[in-house]
Amino acid sequence: MNEKAIKFLKQDSMSNIDMLEALHRGIAKVLYAGEEGVQLQVHETIMQCAVSLQAAEWMTEMLPRQTSMFTAHEPYSREAFRKRFHAQDSFGKDYCCPCRFAVWTEKNPLPVSEKFSIRQLTIEYMDAVCRQYHLFDEPEYIAERLKAGVIFGAFCGKEMAGFIGEHAEGAMGLLEVYPKFRRMGVASALEADAVNRCLAAGNTAYGDIILGNDASFALQRSLGLQFSKQKHYWLTA
Repeated sequence: MNEKAIKFLKQDSMSNIDMLEALHRGIAKVLYAGEEGVQLQVHETIMQCAVSLQAAEWMTEMLPRQTSMFTAHEPYSREAFRKRFHAQDSFGKDYCCPCRFAVWTEKNPLPVSEKFSIRQLTIEYMDAVCRQYHLFDEPEYIAERLKAGVIFGAFCGKEMAGFIGEHAEGAMGLLEVYPKFRRMGVASALEADAVNRCLAAGNTAYGDIILGNDASFALQRSLGLQFSKQKHYWLTA
């Protein structure tokens, strides 16, 4: 099943990088893989890519009614999730889709500015991270990511200037820079460091970029990340 899934997804590796990485990292359960598409479960999220609306609806019908988090890799799956689960486009509390992936396609690490000290954050930083992070309000998720050891902070002296993390499905994210330290290269340093950690672990670094987030697109371009051609959609029921 894994081989069938990988073969299908590699037809457009950039647009399916999240699914390919989930398989590579061993965190995906293959629910279906064939010529009609691929459906994965990654933690609580169903990720799906289909070649037609009929295929998308057929795969979606196999899912339990209590399923509530989805990633659609084309409009067919988006429509199927909406129809069966009354799912709505969402990416956090007040944000909408679609998104594109930004991917570091090279094997060499990125240079990281030495102006900041970057280190792993502990659970003691939970309140500070929750106060600053704006995309969604889920303290339990932030706590879980901190306990997993995947949120890192950039420090200027003893003061935290910003932070970045890795989402449960493997995407880089949770990036925030405190207002006092903006336009100083903090975001670039944090993301370059995150890319390098992915490379060191034998993984591919990627992130979700919401269309319309011009600042994030500019950051990815400045670092040399490449963008998927196809859009994808996060939905919740």
